[in-house]
Amino acid sequence: MYVNHEVFNDADRHAAALQGWDQRYDQIGAGAFQSTVKQVAVDGVQVFQEAANVRVVQRGGLPAGYTTFGLALNGSAPFTFRGVKLEQGAMVVASGAKEFTLHSPADMSLVGIAIAPHVLGMVADAAGLDMDNGLFDRDVIDIPPAAGIRVGRRMVEALERVLAQPERIADHEGQRRFAQEVAEGILDLITYHFPDQTSRLTQACQHEIVWRSHELVLARPEEPVSVLDLCAALRVSRRTIQNSFQAVAQTNPANYLRSIRLMEVRRLLLSTPQRDVPVAEAAARWGFTHLGHFASDYRNQFGELPSQTARRS
Repeated sequence: MYVNHEVFNDADRHAAALQGWDQRYDQIGAGAFQSTVKQVAVDGVQVFQEAANVRVVQRGGLPAGYTTFGLALNGSAPFTFRGVKLEQGAMVVASGAKEFTLHSPADMSLVGIAIAPHVLGMVADAAGLDMDNGLFDRDVIDIPPAAGIRVGRRMVEALERVLAQPERIADHEGQRRFAQEVAEGILDLITYHFPDQTSRLTQACQHEIVWRSHELVLARPEEPVSVLDLCAALRVSRRTIQNSFQAVAQTNPANYLRSIRLMEVRRLLLSTPQRDVPVAEAAARWGFTHLGHFASDYRNQFGELPSQTARRS
């Protein structure tokens, strides 16, 4: 586990800050160099955001054995990666076996995500992707710019949550959740490349997917089931799961699964005295470890805070 946020006034020090990277930055633009690097690394996943105020050229090698995705968030001009011009929201991909050159404009901000083979395999399985189809051998993956920006911002938010509270990933479960959040972001983007096969499923098949997902949530109360977990357990793609939930329950899978867990917490609160099961314990029993987020979700779902729910005397 590695968590770090640093500010730099030198391009070489900035380049050396990224864990596992062999690279150098040359300052091309004029002016006093100012930059930041935010990064979090857990087993199999590294996420970072870097920003700099002047134009630089980045050259070097990627973390050995990892596949790295990059999302261009901001810049005064386009980025250029291996000769390809990148506008805001574009996504690049490269393996650790290749050297790279990235020309970054002034006032740039980008997000990088480096994932190990076992995480990449999990993403590919969830997408229903044949690893031999060459998608990850391209330098640039064509995605809607708005989608790239949206996922990039999600990754920045995930970074900042951990930087503010490093204890979130202090244990195995916290690290697993962080890695899954990152993997789901990549999955969201690469699924734009695959045709929708869900129309071939019958209503009965879609209902079965939702029913089995519901049962998995109930079987793992303290370990929230993610969409990636569903893909692995049910052996179907992310898009199949999403479309099945939309067809059967008119909502997305994440909202459905969270609603089931919230309902179980509410049942627990209604059936027990406060002295026996405090709100925090009831929430934790169903995988809600952040009380602020839990209370907000609970109020949105039931129109009252968990502390306002009537308890047994």
